[in-house]
Amino acid sequence: MFHCLYIKRIEKETSESVSIEFEVPKKFLNDFSFKAGQFLILKKFIRGEEIRRSYSLCSTPESGQFKVVVKQIPNGKFSTFANTELKPGDQIEIGLPRGNFFVQTDSNNTKSYTLIAAGSGITPVFSILKTILVEEPNSTISLFYGNKSPELTIFKEEIEQLKKKYPKKLSIHFIFSQHKGESRFHTGRLEGRKLKKLFKKIAPVDLTDEIFICGPQEMTSSIINLLENKFSFAPSNIHYELFTTNTIEKKSNQKKLKGSSTAAAILNGETIEFTIKKNESILEAGLAAGHDIPFSCQGGVCGVCKCMVGEGEVEMENNIALSFDEIEDGAVLSCQGKVLSPYIKITFDI
Repeated sequence: MFHCLYIKRIEKETSESVSIEFEVPKKFLNDFSFKAGQFLILKKFIRGEEIRRSYSLCSTPESGQFKVVVKQIPNGKFSTFANTELKPGDQIEIGLPRGNFFVQTDSNNTKSYTLIAAGSGITPVFSILKTILVEEPNSTISLFYGNKSPELTIFKEEIEQLKKKYPKKLSIHFIFSQHKGESRFHTGRLEGRKLKKLFKKIAPVDLTDEIFICGPQEMTSSIINLLENKFSFAPSNIHYELFTTNTIEKKSNQKKLKGSSTAAAILNGETIEFTIKKNESILEAGLAAGHDIPFSCQGGVCGVCKCMVGEGEVEMENNIALSFDEIEDGAVLSCQGKVLSPYIKITFDI
């Protein structure tokens, strides 16, 4: 479900990023309630083409603000439009908050959190950080934040102000890949020996309760692999979200469907039917049939197009968003789901 919202405020955060705050009418406030770390789907027709993109909320639930950051990327249709053309008073269609990357706080917690972000990956992490600081007075946080340079570091001043406000609770480490940092550790990329030092000495894993990671696929995968295989850190305490993927690894189907198949799907409380052609994904077929199936990245990253399979056989070509338990329960990403049976029964209402 999308609502058309006005843009309340736009601010230049760095030379290549802007923050966008939306005005949510009182009648929609309950619909737009969110958890720190979740994202919104923005939909806009640009030059006659419908563009959808997911952006994490950088504001906190208790703030009453609905704010995202859009970093301009080369040839990015929406990000370029947002950074160069959007202005206060414009309208954008916004999907309701969603996502499984969020923090569950408890005022009685006495936890140690390690937060790791790179570039615009700071947006959900910033919301999580601020929420923990306010809602868990006895918890501590170590933030490791990688960027090319100080000038391109989103929220740098705000983070430094939080450090001054919470000196005993918050430890900050800015790491620059194209600029000299305050030490050898703070110069370069978040990889290799730097990560080992991080988890051994600076934020020891044996003293850490929860770890949140948001950044590119290569960085995130290397951190998770290191935590699970070298440090035996509990996977259930590792939370991550990707804002981009470097490579989509295609899996080869062991079984090929020779012809088309029929899908019966529940969408927004209604049962719809459509035909899925050979080599066509569930999402592609549904959209081609004129149905407004939810989606965003179309790369197996965001999880917006998730559905549950009740009957039939589906195989995914790529999956980053779904956990093993979700897949075992029958969840698939419709953007990556290729049907291997003549008939499937699915639901998007989950």
